[in-house]
Amino acid sequence: MRKKYIKYLLSSLIFSVLFFAMGILGIYALDPAGVNKKFDFGLVKDSELTLRTQKFVELNRVKPNTIMLGGSRMHFMNPKLIEKYTHDKVYNVAFSISTLEEQYQFLKYSIDHFDIKTVVVGLNLYTFSEKLKANENSDYDPEMFKTGFTLYKQLKYYMEFPLHKYFADYVAKGYSAPLYKDGGRTAYGERLYIGNKSWKTREEEVVDGFKKYYYNEYLTWGYSGFGYLYKMVKLCKDNSVDLKLFTTAVHASELDILSDLNKTDIYFKWKRELAFIAPYYDFMYYNSVSKNLDNYNDPSHLLQKHGDLYFSKIFGDKSLKEGDDFGVLVTEDTIGEHMKFLKKNMKER
Repeated sequence: MRKKYIKYLLSSLIFSVLFFAMGILGIYALDPAGVNKKFDFGLVKDSELTLRTQKFVELNRVKPNTIMLGGSRMHFMNPKLIEKYTHDKVYNVAFSISTLEEQYQFLKYSIDHFDIKTVVVGLNLYTFSEKLKANENSDYDPEMFKTGFTLYKQLKYYMEFPLHKYFADYVAKGYSAPLYKDGGRTAYGERLYIGNKSWKTREEEVVDGFKKYYYNEYLTWGYSGFGYLYKMVKLCKDNSVDLKLFTTAVHASELDILSDLNKTDIYFKWKRELAFIAPYYDFMYYNSVSKNLDNYNDPSHLLQKHGDLYFSKIFGDKSLKEGDDFGVLVTEDTIGEHMKFLKKNMKER
């Protein structure tokens, strides 16, 4: 009887191990987020589900010379728009709800491991809040920058992959083309993000979130974020890397919230402090671009096709005439005049 019990136990254990192994291998082969790229079953990859891990692995595969950093507003930008100026390999390392700590870690890793010549960073106001916390649902793992994507981390990754969400989204949204390329969203991915929602719906969804959270209880003044930015600036300077900083442009309806919630003092202090760390281009104020809803896919994100409005100005391309009032170079010497302009600009909204 005892032998029969042991035999049953061993059989169950072997079956469980085989079932577990088949599950892991199945997810590995399907590769829903495009991490290993070993097999091609014709499925569209959705790296958004494990964005930090996917970008870390792909970053090592691409070995870029130019990287883009920032939040979702930068994630929407097409690396090709920068490649035409740098003429080298550009990879978009930006991702939604990224912290400055995450951006610093990706920057340091990139400079330590690749021939980085140019870094372009899109700065968001709320990431400088003293209440800033990492996204609880993110797959950010600071240990990966030290050890790499080890076998243990790969097993953990495939065990925890949200396969049900991937297929639910796949069926609901009907993926039919790549959602991302070179780290950035594709034009198709952007259209899928917008969907069939009217501007009013998209505006309400974003504005409501900023009124209740990002610009309300969340946005408080502090210097923690500036510490990471200073480290990023110093890291680039010490390694002779050309650093391009700019504030990301939001639609006028999102700027309105700062006045409505009496948070303009933080907005002004943020702009002033940035100038004493490094020169930057400021796009986040009322202008002809920010007042035109046709330029945005929602109040927080400029349409990808208008990324040239950023990069032509940042890289000194004077051939693009559109948006003459979009973008001001701010330095330690010019911040005084720029503050006068911003305060007047905010009053005349």
